[in-house]
Amino acid sequence: MKIKTTLLSLGITLLMMAMLPLMANAQKGYELSSEQGNFFIIFPSEPSYSVEDVETAVGKLKMHTYLYEESNDAAYMVAYIDYPDDLVEESDNDVLLEAALEGALSSWGIDIEEAKKETTWHSGYKGIFCNEKNGDTHAAYEVILAENRLYQLAILQYDKSISKKSLSTFYDSFELK
Repeated sequence: MKIKTTLLSLGITLLMMAMLPLMANAQKGYELSSEQGNFFIIFPSEPSYSVEDVETAVGKLKMHTYLYEESNDAAYMVAYIDYPDDLVEESDNDVLLEAALEGALSSWGIDIEEAKKETTWHSGYKGIFCNEKNGDTHAAYEVILAENRLYQLAILQYDKSISKKSLSTFYDSFELK
């Protein structure tokens, strides 16, 4: 009986050791490296990808979106859109960033005038980050303009604030290639 118990314990130990790499990857998240999007980021799990035409002030543009919905109450997103080169050359980059930030925050009912904004930098490109809430809507949102490409990163959660670990894992992992 003692040999049987010892073998069973050994079997369980070996099984647990074999699963450690899988458990580590599950905790690490899904590493997304987008060649087309020229970025890298870690999502909690594999996101879905879509491309759609969106109407903008300068006409229809293609928006590329990576979206992971953790639940009905939490989602992670990276999206990018390429503006026409001449628009970016003729515009103030800060104005473009502020307009993108205002559009997203206002859609979530967050007042841009009261939002605490932080300037960020990614490979020499400027971004604006804010972590705000409106009622039970919690939004961490960043816009980055890299040449003519506007990146949008977001974590949106309802009924609970976004953890520091979620923020750091997602936002700190974002890299432009």
